[in-house]
Amino acid sequence: MSSPSSEQPQSRKRPGAACAECRRRKMRCDGKQPQCENCVNAGVECIFNPPNSRRGPKKGHLKSLQTRLANLENRLLEQGREYSTITTSTGNTYIQQFSHGPDGAQLNMPLHIPGAPAGPGTIPVSDLLHAELDQLYFDRVHDFVPIIHTRRYLSWTKDADKDPSRRSLQYAMWTIAASMSTQLDHLCISLYRSARQLLEVSSLANNHATVYETEYVQAWLVLSVYEFTRHTFSRGWTSAGQCFRLVQLMNWHRIDIIEADPGLSVDGGTDKRICTEEKRRVFWMAYVLDRFVCTRLETPLTFDERIIATRLPATEEAFLTGQLTQPMGFLPEVIAAGDSVPQTWLTECIVLATLCGHSLLHKHQTTAEQMLCGVSNGFWQRHQWLEAILAKWARIISATQPVIATRPIDPMLLLLNLVAHSNLLYHCTVVDSVSLAMGNEVVLGYRQRAWMAAQEIVRLTRMVSQLSFFEIHPFTPLPVMRCAKFFMVHQDLDASCPLQLQEVLDTLHHLAGTNYLCQDWAVPVC
Repeated sequence: MSSPSSEQPQSRKRPGAACAECRRRKMRCDGKQPQCENCVNAGVECIFNPPNSRRGPKKGHLKSLQTRLANLENRLLEQGREYSTITTSTGNTYIQQFSHGPDGAQLNMPLHIPGAPAGPGTIPVSDLLHAELDQLYFDRVHDFVPIIHTRRYLSWTKDADKDPSRRSLQYAMWTIAASMSTQLDHLCISLYRSARQLLEVSSLANNHATVYETEYVQAWLVLSVYEFTRHTFSRGWTSAGQCFRLVQLMNWHRIDIIEADPGLSVDGGTDKRICTEEKRRVFWMAYVLDRFVCTRLETPLTFDERIIATRLPATEEAFLTGQLTQPMGFLPEVIAAGDSVPQTWLTECIVLATLCGHSLLHKHQTTAEQMLCGVSNGFWQRHQWLEAILAKWARIISATQPVIATRPIDPMLLLLNLVAHSNLLYHCTVVDSVSLAMGNEVVLGYRQRAWMAAQEIVRLTRMVSQLSFFEIHPFTPLPVMRCAKFFMVHQDLDASCPLQLQEVLDTLHHLAGTNYLCQDWAVPVC
């Protein structure tokens, strides 16, 4: 009886590749090493050549390489390089590592900041990504924050020896631009960390300066907008405050007083006029931001409009082309005229932000008067005068810049209409603070007018869903939140109030995924 092993059929699988001699003689090789049986019998040297690798990548190899490359890029962006020293004209200044960010520890990672103008960049950014982030900023962000001249920025953006102020502006722009793209959103934290540290470097390098580069102030303003919408409100408010103080320090609220800055004459060259216009726009954007945020918090305003001697910003076309020979008017002139619509949405926004500030000051003054002597005749004079101006501008905006569902929605015009009616809503609710000293008919009359303004805001919020997340103005949630607050306080004013409140809250919930301004309100009401 044969063994089980002898009954198994012999495997036809070759033990290995044939040696060179067997290949040459076309003989079957047993593949034994170091010498096969044929070579032993022939007495020749047995040589086995290494097997040829298959052509082309193995299955899944390309995908693996792409994954490894993406991980490597992320690691490079996260790590950066250690910063050693920065050399100034007065000696060596050592910049200590510091923390910023959502939890502090995330930004506790040092980066290499160039110690000389010709130093390397903060984090490696390829030329392609560089160009894409620049283009993304001017495509999706510039309309909201129109403070940077495109040609002037592009003239230095690829310089290897940029000073820290320009580099910090560049990274601030890239940070908010990346937040406007689903493909590049993962770069925000690293770019943001770099921008914050570059601003700190610029601050320490100019520790005793009273005049800062325009790009340094622009960087703080751009970064504060990013922080309001994608970080935390407190961080955005702190950065905005830094921008406000820099603007005041450099007297940008009185740019057009020739005695304050003799270099601002109209005889200056095109570049000089563009630089001056950039400063104007930085001031007015800071002014608008101050009004919007202070009204939400009901805190004192930073800028006193009574001492502003800076002309309103030029049209976007004049700004971009450098044709800035025609001076614009001043804020009080535009508000007093009222019949003609300003030439730019930014000027309209400035006017509405100013009226928003008037309502806030009116409420603060009313509260102080009640503590001292009760409601005075001055309250009614202020209240009626301001109500007439607010109603007039709401009518102007609604008539000349309407937002209709059957037409393409312009996010700028949508914001203007929302702010115009939220100003009326806020002003009418001031009466609630003095309701005890007034008749019921007067109070109900103002509440009814506030309810009508809230109805228009609800209509406008329905159109937000027609825009993509990246088209919506970052400050759109502010007037919507004011409307939500009104409905929450006055749900008994009309039977439809609870449903309208839910509709407004649904809109805030819709925006909360990309705009942190409204995250606290994005909770459905049961």
